[in-house]
Amino acid sequence: MNFFKRYISLTFYILIICITMPASDTVLRVGLHTFPNSLNPIYSTTEDSQPVINKIFDSLYYYDREGKITSDLIAGATSSLEKGRSVTRLTLKKGIRFSDGKELDANDIIQTIRTLKNPVYNYPYLSTTDCIDSVERIDSYNLIIRWSSPIVSWQNHLTFKILNSRQISNVSPATLRKLNLSGTGPYVLKSVMAPVRIILEINKFYSVHEQKLNSSMNHPMYRYIHYDVFTDAYLAPLKLINHEIDICELQPESVVSYSRLPEWQKKFRVISYKKSGYTYLVFNLKNPAITPNLRNHIYNTLIAGNFVERFLEQKGEPVKTPFLYHNSHEASKRLNTFPLKPVTLKILTNSESKVRKEFILFLSEELKPLHITLEPFFLEYNAFLDYLKKGKFDLAVSGYMMDTDYNMNEIFHWDSYFNYSSFRDDQMELLLQKGLMEFDPVKRESIYTEAYEKWKKSLPFIPLFSLYYYVGVSRDVPVPTEFYSVVSSEGDFLFNISHWKPKISKSL
Repeated sequence: MNFFKRYISLTFYILIICITMPASDTVLRVGLHTFPNSLNPIYSTTEDSQPVINKIFDSLYYYDREGKITSDLIAGATSSLEKGRSVTRLTLKKGIRFSDGKELDANDIIQTIRTLKNPVYNYPYLSTTDCIDSVERIDSYNLIIRWSSPIVSWQNHLTFKILNSRQISNVSPATLRKLNLSGTGPYVLKSVMAPVRIILEINKFYSVHEQKLNSSMNHPMYRYIHYDVFTDAYLAPLKLINHEIDICELQPESVVSYSRLPEWQKKFRVISYKKSGYTYLVFNLKNPAITPNLRNHIYNTLIAGNFVERFLEQKGEPVKTPFLYHNSHEASKRLNTFPLKPVTLKILTNSESKVRKEFILFLSEELKPLHITLEPFFLEYNAFLDYLKKGKFDLAVSGYMMDTDYNMNEIFHWDSYFNYSSFRDDQMELLLQKGLMEFDPVKRESIYTEAYEKWKKSLPFIPLFSLYYYVGVSRDVPVPTEFYSVVSSEGDFLFNISHWKPKISKSL
């Protein structure tokens, strides 16, 4: 019995040491607040999926730390107009390998595009591939993409993850969803312990390739990345202090506390960054109670009024237009309204976001004088997404990550995955298509100004704000000089993970 007690005590002691050990030169521990809905890049739609997927898969193009589109797997590219359509010729980098050892070639890009464009696979971003008419192999490293029209921002449509043709050829949709796909990124999926942990291990083929290109690879990356999930975001500072995690997103309130607590400052640093996107209020247009007059009243409160500014209290920046390029100079005028009859509406958001929940509660009070009663419902994130897709709401507060461009087809297109409002306007779609085809920047801005005016007349959703984001990083983790200060729709704060190196252990 005494032996059993000593065994239990020793096991508990070892467990505590393991949990609270500082960052090592082999494992980087990253905190997440929700468990990813999918690690398959075809079906992932949540922000907590993207950081994991970005470590496993690469794209033809990506957005760099300044938000500029940059080549990833592409060695060279040219684009020209032929018979009134854009034609792009791509040359792939040589020596890139998937984690199963297969060398990247043109067939992988062709099969990826064909899979994404095939409606049977239900790719959530299917509308973004509509502009690709065909793709043709020239040889192992060269291919041609023919677009359905002239297109100025063609690189923005090639940021999807490239998949291994050997795995995805001739598989059923059900099989594809279950596959553990290999990528060309720096890491490979090692294990999934839902709903608490995901472990990635370094892709040995990636490190061999990078060492040829980058002498800094002589200072190796972390061998493993552990993604640990805890739903209470306010525990992040304590987990950083107790050496349970090395990096995690922080709530604004925690950042305020950090500035006042020297003990926290000794244990971790705080880095701020921005996301290219915004939080927005979406209306279910299938509900006859969601009238244009009601939407105009809410617009006047949120955009033409100063409610958003009062709510934010310097936690972020107000957004006054869906087209972010207009945001810096757009002055919002009040829309015409007439008195409302009393109405009660259900409003949803995800329970994990304290900011969104607070916004709904404040908005509920603000709208009462207009005879609008809001009934808040706070749902677990995946349940919230399910309610949005099935139209089980009147109003909802969600978020949208976007590319650094005017294009908003993913929300406005009638059959887009993210068109939660059930909005359909053929003239709006024609305008957006025209904007994609216009090469003259002045004319292009004019097109989207017209689209902005059309949006104000329909208001399927109202953009609200873009928050400031903060990451806590353990003092034991060296921070690279070039980290991501701007994160786009396809990125994450640790997107350039190969630049995040552990401290070099000194020989004894």
